Amino acid sequence: NLKLRLNKEVTDYSAMWVQPTLCICVLVSVGCVFGQDFNLIPLPECITNEECDQLLTCIDFKCQDPCPGICRGNATCEIHNRVPYCGCKPGFSGNPFTGCQQETPKGPPSGNPRGRKVYRVERFVKINWYAALIHCQGHGGRLASIESQQENEMAKAEIAKTNIRNDRFWTSGTDYPLGGPWVWMSSGNSPTFFDWLPGEPNNNVGSEHCLNLYEVEDKGYMWNDVDCLEEMFPICEYFE
Repeated sequence: NLKLRLNKEVTDYSAMWVQPTLCICVLVSVGCVFGQDFNLIPLPECITNEECDQLLTCIDFKCQDPCPGICRGNATCEIHNRVPYCGCKPGFSGNPFTGCQQETPKGPPSGNPRGRKVYRVERFVKINWYAALIHCQGHGGRLASIESQQENEMAKAEIAKTNIRNDRFWTSGTDYPLGGPWVWMSSGNSPTFFDWLPGEPNNNVGSEHCLNLYEVEDKGYMWNDVDCLEEMFPICEYFE
């Protein structure tokens, strides 16, 4: 009986030490697994642009300066609300996304060396102003600039061909940087002709910085300033 009691006590005593040892091993293993997971998957600095400073954009999960590589030769880049905007330097004109050219001294009209300007309405896609710039470039043109009354009538005539009434169409006009004068982003030129709706531009709610053609109650299309993130049909221009 004494032998049996001693064996039982030894068994109970061993069990008291074995169980904590097993628990410790399990906890260490779990800790190692979690440690490896944290090392392999670092937390991103950002996922959306809104998580970055106003002058930075979320690129590859990091808040970075979006300007490098966006604007081409003789162009400047300014950032507003995390979005980069390109413009030609003073004394230069053209497309800031492909490169601005030095302006020639003004003289008698000599015609457009690139050919005759024509407009085409992209009637099957509605996109915001930034996407419209890229869309027209991707089709071999650029977002419309309206630099005379004649060109204004040409743009309206193209809209009329679509039979679309009381809608909105993008041009390349913008007044960025904020408070700056209006400029045609595609050409780098400032408007010398205007066709604003009565009371426009009014920069409603402080967020209207892009120019569109807008019609209300079948009264004809005229210029209006609007939020650049609104979606509408682009008007592209080409030279034939």
